[in-house]
Amino acid sequence: MSTEDAPAPGARRKGRPTKLELTVEAFGTDIVRGKYAESPALPSEAELCATYGVSRATLREVVKVLAFKGLIVIQKHRGLFLQERRNWNYLDTDVLHWALAGENSYDTIQALLETRTVIEPAIAGWAALRATAQDLARMEKAIHDMERFYYDKERFNAADVAFHTALTSAAQNVVIEQLGRAVANLQLAVFDVTYFPNETTKEITIRQHTELLEAVRLKKPSLAKKISTRMIAGVSERINEKFGQQNPRSASRFDGWAEE
Repeated sequence: MSTEDAPAPGARRKGRPTKLELTVEAFGTDIVRGKYAESPALPSEAELCATYGVSRATLREVVKVLAFKGLIVIQKHRGLFLQERRNWNYLDTDVLHWALAGENSYDTIQALLETRTVIEPAIAGWAALRATAQDLARMEKAIHDMERFYYDKERFNAADVAFHTALTSAAQNVVIEQLGRAVANLQLAVFDVTYFPNETTKEITIRQHTELLEAVRLKKPSLAKKISTRMIAGVSERINEKFGQQNPRSASRFDGWAEE
């Protein structure tokens, strides 16, 4: 594969994965799972080419992608080095998927939910003040699709993301829209863990989204914020049940915000 065929850093092609994409996946997964954790210095270019079965040209493109994702840093004349975990781009869908596949996935999920608790209620509040009839119609259609396709995992996920995208657009703020796209990435990354295909969860999910829509429609920002916070708290509780454990810090934080 030539460098001219390489996609932009972080980009994905449709269809069958390329050698570049497969190598990014393999190398990135190895980094996140701690294969190279013993030393901040990564193996030489020749060793990495042998490990992943790629040419130097392809490896260099892989390195660019992983550097863009915050996993490694390129030091001229010195080689490749691991970035500290705090520097990883957790808003990148690939990085999130790799992190969620590791042993500390529960902590990662809770960190993502805490982040959503900071962003989403604020978005809901602004939406309640600024939503147009078109925004409300899009949210209503998304809820209809969520209910209709609840047991079709992929279509339900698409409808859920569509609801939150419409809610974000209703805030009428271009910066908030960018934050909303980041939230959508968080939702997509943890969807396999947060999807619970049963009637009880379906009823709760549809009811909460409908209540949020009505708070926005009635222009009640405080109520919209509370509902949004409680929605995330509910997801956190179901995840705790799924993992068979409880995170006291996270639970108390959600409860406190929900009552404000």
